[in-house]
Amino acid sequence: MIPGPVEPARVGWDPPGGDAVAMSITRRALVALAVTGSAALTGCQSVAPPPTVPATAAPTSAAVSAAAGRCTLDQLTASLGRTTGEAGQRHTVIVWTNTSGSTCTMTGFGGVDLVGPADPMWGGVYSLPRQAGQPATVRLAPGAAAHSTITWLPPADGPGWTPTGMNVTPPDETRSAGLDWPGGAVLRQDGATHPGTFLSPVQAGPEG
Repeated sequence: MIPGPVEPARVGWDPPGGDAVAMSITRRALVALAVTGSAALTGCQSVAPPPTVPATAAPTSAAVSAAAGRCTLDQLTASLGRTTGEAGQRHTVIVWTNTSGSTCTMTGFGGVDLVGPADPMWGGVYSLPRQAGQPATVRLAPGAAAHSTITWLPPADGPGWTPTGMNVTPPDETRSAGLDWPGGAVLRQDGATHPGTFLSPVQAGPEG
């Protein structure tokens, strides 16, 4: 039996319904592309979060005090406060007022030298010892005041030694201001280990 002619294969042959299948595939591809493009566009339009600003710590009181600087005699005016007490120990207040236009600080005792007639044993100057204790820093704004207190003993009997004035020195300063001595006679205790006359550290406020 002689075989019949073989029909050549058709290039690009589509199965039945091929156009519909191709259109369905094309639609799916377009839908996928649209979804992908929409997601990409949404990502591009998203708002970036604001930059984080680091918190700044508030300055401490110690830093503020350090920035203010210590009070010098040029910034201060010394004046006399009250003298209190009758029998036994008496107390005389020295007031330090910040008369400058800037804030400053005072820390410590300063110094007080009572000046009077030459004593046969101790001379004419009585440099007061300091009271035991830990001083604190006092911050003085313009116009504010601080004070130190002189605790002193009058003589139990006899005339004693009467100062005519005193030189007062702020803490950490080498210059002094002169003031009158408002009290009476003082018992000199220049060589005493536990004297009853002494100077307190600087404290806030114009009076104790």
